[in-house]
Amino acid sequence: MAVWLFCFFVCASVGGFVTAEQVMTGEPRRVPVSSARVLSAARFAVAEFNRANAEDTFAYKLVNITSAKIQVVAGINYILDVQLGGSVCKTSDMDDREPCAYFEPKELQCHFIVTEISWEDSRVLTQYKCHPRTC
Repeated sequence: MAVWLFCFFVCASVGGFVTAEQVMTGEPRRVPVSSARVLSAARFAVAEFNRANAEDTFAYKLVNITSAKIQVVAGINYILDVQLGGSVCKTSDMDDREPCAYFEPKELQCHFIVTEISWEDSRVLTQYKCHPRTC
């Protein structure tokens, strides 16, 4: 019974991406990069990345989401590959809701994993790896 309830909650929380027949615990699935849930997870990851790199004078902004997957675990992992660009906003003053112009050609290619446990209203940037973007 407990397994059925877990599957029900997981399927309900990813219902916008895949059907119940397609969900397999542990197997990452590609999802549209334009989905609202992916965009929300990417914005969260960038905000957390900026907080973790507070020693940088200027914050980074999301330029492009190049790849998105979800993975059902004890929650949902959003596995994202994104491009970030330098901005004119100071890291200490960064608020994602405010417009912030790009300042320099400094760009990063990042791999983020955001873990969301919707029934606990919890979201954490569990992993990130960034490197300078090359053409």
